[in-house]
Amino acid sequence: MTSLLDVRDLTKWYFLKKKSPIVKAVDGVSFTMNKGQVLGIIGESGCGKSTLGKMLVGIEKPTEGTIRFKNEITEHILKENPLQFRRSCQMIFQNPFDTFDPRDNVQRILNTALKIHGIGNSKKERIDISMKAMEDIGMKPARDYIYRYPHELSGGQLQRISIIRSMLLNPELIIADEPVSMLDVSVRADIINLLLELTKERGAAMIFISHDIATTRYISDRVGVMYLGRIVEMGNTDDVIHNPKHPYTKVLISNCASINPLDKKKPIRIKGEPPTPVNTGPGCYFYPRCYKARERCKKEYPTMTNLGKGHFVSCFYLEQ
Repeated sequence: MTSLLDVRDLTKWYFLKKKSPIVKAVDGVSFTMNKGQVLGIIGESGCGKSTLGKMLVGIEKPTEGTIRFKNEITEHILKENPLQFRRSCQMIFQNPFDTFDPRDNVQRILNTALKIHGIGNSKKERIDISMKAMEDIGMKPARDYIYRYPHELSGGQLQRISIIRSMLLNPELIIADEPVSMLDVSVRADIINLLLELTKERGAAMIFISHDIATTRYISDRVGVMYLGRIVEMGNTDDVIHNPKHPYTKVLISNCASINPLDKKKPIRIKGEPPTPVNTGPGCYFYPRCYKARERCKKEYPTMTNLGKGHFVSCFYLEQ
């Protein structure tokens, strides 16, 4: 079966000035995705998750590596048929208040997307399509919301509009970049369930970017753990969460809060801040903070090891 998305050695380096240090935001990421699959990407802030998402939808141009969408290189698709690619790959951003032009009301926000992509034969038909989509996700009656401006809506309502705008185009791939981190806890579950429901209904694949392990576990089929621009562990969600192998994954999971008061899980403490992504050394990027680090880790970066059943880890000294 042909993968929906095939990413190979994807790299994004930023050159600040001529002959200046290189910022390695994303540094050799590879993975594949099938239709209908939800892939979670987790890691600390600044590890390159958002930059990876932006490259996948063509907002950022890779320094090196290839992205194939339905077996076609996305760079070629964007040159030959950019409108079709934008319709097939949509992104939901973290901050709904920065997503929209404050001068546009909801009707214009949704209708513009429909008009650009040739959906609906008239303004009235596009308004009807937008209102039906709003009511389908619980914004009832839609007429009470469709002529409001962004500042007249809550964060949760705005994020729903962002999701509607993406789903109106029936995308095959959705990049959700921390879509609930800016929202109140009371509405997060609703937004997460809405995303899951819509992706399952449409058969769309989704990459869910987050630093929230509990939410990612709930929504994802597979999980990739990023550290300083590289994926250090990837596998089926239950395998990674219940049987982590990389020291960094174990640190993240051990520090994830539990709602069970009887849970006696002991957090693994590590020292120091994440190292700078400028001119990273030859060794493992996690070496300065790793509780299992040895001399070899300082000299060379470990290659990915296939543990079977789709579980991959980049570490010389795997946890047993």
